[in-house]
Amino acid sequence: MQNRKWKLFGIAIALLGILGAMLSLGISSYFHLEAALLVLAGVTSNALLASKEKTLARRVGEGAVYFGWLGLLIAWISIASNGFNALNAAELGVSTAYSLHPLLYGYVVKFISLSLDE
Repeated sequence: MQNRKWKLFGIAIALLGILGAMLSLGISSYFHLEAALLVLAGVTSNALLASKEKTLARRVGEGAVYFGWLGLLIAWISIASNGFNALNAAELGVSTAYSLHPLLYGYVVKFISLSLDE
C-alpha cells in the first residue's frame, strides 16, 4: 500500500509538470477532441483484443501509443494529400501541431498506465 501511495505521488508530480508546461505555453493549444477520442478507441480496443497474459495496464498503455502513432500518420497523410503548397505557413503550423496531439495523449496515457501497473 505504501508503494502505491508513492506511485500516485510520482504520477501527480509528473502530471503537474506537464500541466505547468502546457499552461505556460498556452493551454488551449493542447486539447483536440478528435485526437482524444482516437486514443480512447485505441485504449479500449487493445484492452479487449490484446493477449490476456499482459496486465490490463500494459494493454491500455500499448493501445494508447499504437493509436497515437496511427493518429499522427493519418494526420500527416491528410496534410500531404492536401498539398504542402496549398497551405500557407500558419495553416501548416496548426495542422502539424494538431497532428501531434494523438501521440502526446498516447504517451501520457501509457505513462500513467505503466505507473499503475502492479
